[in-house]
Amino acid sequence: MALAVSCGDDGRMVETGRQMRKIAEGREAEVFAWDDGRVLKLYRNDGYAPNAQYEAAGLRAARSAGGIVPEPGDEVRVQDRPGLLMERVEGEDLLALLGKKPWLMFRAGTVLGETHARLHEAVAPPELRSLHERLIRSIERGASEAPEYAHLAAFALDVLQSLPEGDRLLHGDFHPGQVLMTARGPVVIDWPNATRGDPHADVARTLLMLDIASVPPGTPLAVRRLQGIGRGIVRARYIAAYRKARPLDEELLARWRIPVAAQRLTDGIEDERETLLRMLEREGG
Repeated sequence: MALAVSCGDDGRMVETGRQMRKIAEGREAEVFAWDDGRVLKLYRNDGYAPNAQYEAAGLRAARSAGGIVPEPGDEVRVQDRPGLLMERVEGEDLLALLGKKPWLMFRAGTVLGETHARLHEAVAPPELRSLHERLIRSIERGASEAPEYAHLAAFALDVLQSLPEGDRLLHGDFHPGQVLMTARGPVVIDWPNATRGDPHADVARTLLMLDIASVPPGTPLAVRRLQGIGRGIVRARYIAAYRKARPLDEELLARWRIPVAAQRLTDGIEDERETLLRMLEREGG
């Protein structure tokens, strides 16, 4: 398709006239091969414009802190859709690898835990937005859109106020589909949810997703069939590997699960809605 791309600080328009080949996609964005060893992550509509900005900031923060991430490039617009150019990293994500080689689930969980713990060694730069700020905004928006669940939002926000701020680099959506296995080792992708905060919150989010998350579009059939037993094995190996590298406070981890679940509810994933509501009600909402 012929494209008009606005990029750079001067807002210059560049007529590319190129054909772009899609190489990956998720709920929020598509990824296309670009040029010079780069890819274009193109969000599905203009409502995701802040995500492109957050991702660029998250990648820069992760890279400056020694994180194992792709190098970010320019923020762009393609046919009124926001996007971000970044280094193309060759490799398959852990979710795709499990689709081909399900016996790797033991190793996949270990890699997931080791990689996440390594990320949390990095102190986030002060200009990166705080996790508390992001959660408050998301949960309050969810309450305004669904007033019948306002009591659950209030409960989650009350718990959040008692939780530590923290200063570590958090990914915000860390799961097997976000870790590419490359020649240089694991590389973590997809950073629009990057924040500064307590690592327990990031671990709580990963555990929640390993427990209940519906698989994204295009997930191999083998992975779908292995969801039950596979989730349990990957989860156990993940948390064991993480604990070996970094300490975890079990009580703090359990308390973080509440605002994390409330925020996940605002993502609007219908397959998860009832499970999240039951979880929050059970916790005391």
